[in-house]
Amino acid sequence: MNNKLIRFLLVVFLIVGIFYFLFLGMNRAKGILAPIFLAMILSMMLAPVANFLEKKGWKKGWSALCSDLIFVLFIVGTLWAVGMEVKKMTDQWSDIEDRLSQQFSRLETFVENNSGFTIDNPLEDNNKAGENPSPPEKQNNNNSAATNQSDQADKSSQNSKSGMSSSVKGQLTAIASSTFNSFGNLLLIAVYIFFMLLYRDKFRKAALKFIPEKHQSEGKTILSKIVTQARQFLIGKTILVVALTIVYSIGFSISGMESPFTTAFLAAVLSLVPYVGPLIGGVIALAVAYITTGQLNAVWIVLGTYMIAQFIESYLIEPFLVGNRIKVNPLFTIFSVVIGAAVWGVIGMIVFLPLFSFIKSISDHVPILQPLGYTLGIEDSGEGEGMESKLAKRVKGWLKR
Repeated sequence: MNNKLIRFLLVVFLIVGIFYFLFLGMNRAKGILAPIFLAMILSMMLAPVANFLEKKGWKKGWSALCSDLIFVLFIVGTLWAVGMEVKKMTDQWSDIEDRLSQQFSRLETFVENNSGFTIDNPLEDNNKAGENPSPPEKQNNNNSAATNQSDQADKSSQNSKSGMSSSVKGQLTAIASSTFNSFGNLLLIAVYIFFMLLYRDKFRKAALKFIPEKHQSEGKTILSKIVTQARQFLIGKTILVVALTIVYSIGFSISGMESPFTTAFLAAVLSLVPYVGPLIGGVIALAVAYITTGQLNAVWIVLGTYMIAQFIESYLIEPFLVGNRIKVNPLFTIFSVVIGAAVWGVIGMIVFLPLFSFIKSISDHVPILQPLGYTLGIEDSGEGEGMESKLAKRVKGWLKR
């Protein structure tokens, strides 16, 4: 009995140690592995474009380059549009700050009238700083002290200026370094996508070489199924972001909030993060609407837009565009997002859910790994015929009539 217990504990510690060092190594190698995995997923999305161009007579190199340029132009266009909206919001920041101060003053009055507590308005404190001069008699008494402190003030001002300049230089250096790293990673991902599209047939044959000869036919079927399901999942999510951005932009524009496209795009991208993302995006949209307009009507319009968009996502877009994706149960969906964020940050939150889907699909077809696939999936978990799925099927049936 003791030997079995010791053996069991050793196996548990061994598994925990393997996963710990695996994730630790992936975190240390983030700069190398994250762009590769992201490029691999994006190349699966762009492979149909390359296949279409090759059927039209394009050479493989040119089709891969054109497909890669589509990705580059999409990223550049998105960054340009978001940058213009951010610049517009920055130019109007003084007006936004005034509105925010007014809203804070209303909140201050409400709290004081209903609770008796007093809260300070930091925006008003900054504006009032230096507006209340000392009385004349105090000014006369302070003249001598001011004279004695003038030299010290000059020295302190020089020190503060030098400190501010060094701080500004440090911030500018950090911003420049972060910008260059981001553009460098985008360029590296674009290069990876090009070569993955160019040599995609070679990579497929290399993967099949790991499978014994007698299982080659089954291996080809499994590999084709995995790639197809992953592609449907990724393309469906991309269309989902575009559709949500359009719906949000229309509703947010009607509400009169500032920078509706930027807020809509941010909320749509956050919807990619399961469960938590839509909640965070909704809170951000409501906050921006109230700060920039100061009207409760705008908040209600944004809230209504968000509810309509979530209904469209759950019962129209998801069943039609993302319905054939590999099913991963909610526990491991959240777990994949948490692990991805801890290991690779934002890229990990995007990449790890498809990776878990790949693991589940492979496990379903490998006998020794089928328990793992069963654990990751939603089989026998009560998720298959819930109220939402029944309603989604009913809506889908109505639209097919």
